[in-house]
Amino acid sequence: MPFPYNGAEFPAMKPSPPKPEFQDWLILVEDGRHVLLGRHSPPTDEEISRAAHALAAQGIGGWLAKGSGHYYQKRQQYSLLKIRPFTKISIPWEVAETRFHHIRKEQ
Repeated sequence: MPFPYNGAEFPAMKPSPPKPEFQDWLILVEDGRHVLLGRHSPPTDEEISRAAHALAAQGIGGWLAKGSGHYYQKRQQYSLLKIRPFTKISIPWEVAETRFHHIRKEQ
């Protein structure tokens, strides 16, 4: 191969397609703790009902949320979308979301 390389010897390379983003369903509680309910499909009404009763019994406020991105790749962007609250909430969603991201980075 002659130097300097001018690119004529190899066909143009196509960029690799981006990795697909996953869609997770999760329960986010006020202090940022969370539990994943499923991936690629929404949780059943029974799963949601059990989670809501468990939170209410403990006096913990929480939301059903949808996460998108790469949950297990800590350096990748992961965003949350609030779907609905489960129980009485005492703090704003944004505070719980900030706590979630802080906990996730520490794990």
